[in-house]
Amino acid sequence: MRFFVPGAKDDAEAESVYKAIRKHAVETTGHGVTDRRIYHMSWKHGGVLYESTVGKPDPRLREEVVAILEGAVTYLVCTNSRGVIRGEPMYVGKEEAYIVSDFEE
Repeated sequence: MRFFVPGAKDDAEAESVYKAIRKHAVETTGHGVTDRRIYHMSWKHGGVLYESTVGKPDPRLREEVVAILEGAVTYLVCTNSRGVIRGEPMYVGKEEAYIVSDFEE
């Protein structure tokens, strides 16, 4: 899948919004994030399997996933109310993730 940010009108806006999401994530979590651009993640929490995909509703947050970021020990699932417009992203421990797919280069 080619990189995109849901709702962005073009590539330039997608890059600008993505940069702002990354900055907000660092400011709200106090941790750095990698340059990795993640499209999809399958993960398990409390014995339940979940899938988070950019552009689709997250099953736990019930909001469209705008970005998935990689931190040092966690992944950060960002929706409008969790990590994009306000609030902290949803944390997913790296040990919980079993499939992580990047956007195409």
